[in-house]
Amino acid sequence: MAAVAALVAATAAAPHDLHIAYGDLAVEGSVIAGRIRIFKDDLELALGPRLGVTSTLLEPGPEADALVMEYVRERLTVSVDGQELGPILLQAGQDEMDREPVWWVTIQYQAPGDVSEFVVRNELLFELFEDQRNVFKFVRFPDQVQRTYYFAPGEAVQRVSFDDD
Repeated sequence: MAAVAALVAATAAAPHDLHIAYGDLAVEGSVIAGRIRIFKDDLELALGPRLGVTSTLLEPGPEADALVMEYVRERLTVSVDGQELGPILLQAGQDEMDREPVWWVTIQYQAPGDVSEFVVRNELLFELFEDQRNVFKFVRFPDQVQRTYYFAPGEAVQRVSFDDD
């Protein structure tokens, strides 16, 4: 009975006030790859309407992977020379960030040739939260030049360029 009470208390806890997603991606040759982390409850709220419900509960597995990747393909695009690249899921799972459950995906984009400039449209969770912010860091290898971009409603598209160096 104590376990049930603890579960009810945990699910009734106040939602976090911060609406943010993080991405750390590497750029090397023709590949852009890395991990994106999203608060799990926010992602579940975004995915619910796709299943005809308000919110869903994500559990690791092929069904969750397919649902999350459908969402990522729609809300996060990468284009090189005007050609949109499709993300490939490498891994997915859940862990915690600052004691909050997060869902993460490791994805990869493959360009036809070496990438020094590309356009990112990042609208993850913008349909839910006016204060949603997404911070993505791109690191070019092997020289480890870094670029960090901030995405917000009205500022969803950024040109990432490593040509400046």
